[in-house]
Amino acid sequence: MEPILIIAATLLAAGATGSAVHYRRAARSQKRRADRWNQRVTQLQEQLVAAEQLVRHVAASVVPAAAAAAQAGQPHQPDIALPQQLVNTPIAGALRVLTGQIDSALLETMRSIQDAAQARITQAKVEAGQQIAEAREESVNVTRAAVRAFSAGVVQHAAKLSSRISDGVRRHVTDEAYATLLEIDHLGQQMLRAASGYTVLAGGKLSRHWPATTVTDVVRNAMGQVEHYQRVQHTELDSYAIQSRAVAAVVHCLADLLNNALQYSPPSAKVYVSVEQSATGVLLIVDDSGLPMEDEKLHWAREVLAGKQRDDITQLGAHPQTGLRIAAVLAGEYGFRVDLTTPNVYGGNRAVIVLPQTLLTTPTRPEPPSPPVTRLTPVPPAGQTLTAPATTAGGLTVRRRVPCPATPARSAAEPVQPGNPAAAAAWAAGSRRGRHDETPTTTEEGR
Repeated sequence: MEPILIIAATLLAAGATGSAVHYRRAARSQKRRADRWNQRVTQLQEQLVAAEQLVRHVAASVVPAAAAAAQAGQPHQPDIALPQQLVNTPIAGALRVLTGQIDSALLETMRSIQDAAQARITQAKVEAGQQIAEAREESVNVTRAAVRAFSAGVVQHAAKLSSRISDGVRRHVTDEAYATLLEIDHLGQQMLRAASGYTVLAGGKLSRHWPATTVTDVVRNAMGQVEHYQRVQHTELDSYAIQSRAVAAVVHCLADLLNNALQYSPPSAKVYVSVEQSATGVLLIVDDSGLPMEDEKLHWAREVLAGKQRDDITQLGAHPQTGLRIAAVLAGEYGFRVDLTTPNVYGGNRAVIVLPQTLLTTPTRPEPPSPPVTRLTPVPPAGQTLTAPATTAGGLTVRRRVPCPATPARSAAEPVQPGNPAAAAAWAAGSRRGRHDETPTTTEEGR
C-alpha cells in the first residue's frame, strides 16, 4: 500500500512542479507582451501629442501662408518640420498629403473666387459702359435736337428777313437805299449760313430749296454769305449749272471754305476762286495767301474732310472750328469731294471742291415771272435802267425803262475785281438769281 501512495505522491509532486513551470513561463510571456503594449501605448501617446502640435502648427502657420500665396495667385510649398516622434509614421505621410491638398484646394478656391470676381467686374464694366453710352447718346440726341430746334428757328426768321430785304433791294435798285439794303442782306446771309451750319452738324438738313444754278452764280452767292467778300476775286463759268438738289450744299460748303481763307489770310490779301473743267466734272478752287498749314494740322483737316474724324456736336468746345466739319458732312451727303493742299502758288493753302458730272446740268434761264412786276430781277439789261414805279388801276406795279449806257460784256474767264459797288452788285445779282425761285421751308428734311 505504501509503495502505491509513494508513487501517487511522487506523481502529484511532479505534476505540480510541471504546472508551476508552465504557469511561470506563461506569466513571463504575458509580462513581456504587456510591456510591449505599454511601450506601444506610450509611443502612440507621444505620437498623438506630436500630431496635435503639428496640426496646430499647420492651422496657425501653414494654412494662412498657403491662403496668402493663393490670394496672390502663386503656388505654395509648405515647410513642415516633423517631430521625431512622427518620422516614418503613417501620420506624417497623412499630414503631408493633407497639407498639400489644403494648399491645392486653397489655390483653386482663390482662383475660382478671383475668376468669379473678375467676371463680375467685367460684367459690371460692360453694364456701366452700356449705361454711359446710352446716357451719352441720349445727351447727344437731346443736344442735337435742341440745336436743331434753335437753328431751325433762326434759319426760318433769317430766310424771311432775306426775302423781305430782296424785295426791298428790287424796289430801291436806283436810289440811295440800295447799298444799305445790300449790306443788311449780306449780314442776313451770314446769319443764315451760320445757323444752317449748326443744323447740319446737329444731324439736320439744309432747309432751303434752290433751282438749278450756274457755277458763276453759285460762287457769287457763296461770296454773299461771308464777311470781307470784297477781297474775293473769282472767274466765271456759265456753261455749267449745279443741279437743284445740290446747290444749297455747294454754296454753303464754298462759303465755309471762303470764310476760312479770308480769316487766315492777311487783312489786305486777296482770296482767289478759280473754276476749272475736268474730264470728270468741275473744280471750284479756293486759293489764299496765308501761312501754309503745318503737316499735323493738314493731316487732321484731310481726315475730317474724308469723314474719318466725326466729333459730335457736344465735343466741339467753346470756340468750335465748324467750317471743315460742315463741308465734310455736306460732301458726304450730296456726293462731291473736298480736298486741301499746301502750299499753293501764293505760298498759302488751296481748297478744292470736286463736283462730279452727276451733280451738273445744262443751265437754263427761268421764264419771266408772273405779276406782280416787283418779282422781276432788279438787274436791268444792257442799255436800260429802271425808274421809280407807277401803279396801275388794278394795283400792279409798272416800271418804265429809259436808255442808259451799255455795260461792256465780260469774258467768262475774266476775273471779277472786288472792292467796289459794281462787285457788290454782281454778287447781289448772282445771289438773287440763285434765290429767285428759292422756297424756304421750316422743316429739316428739305434739300
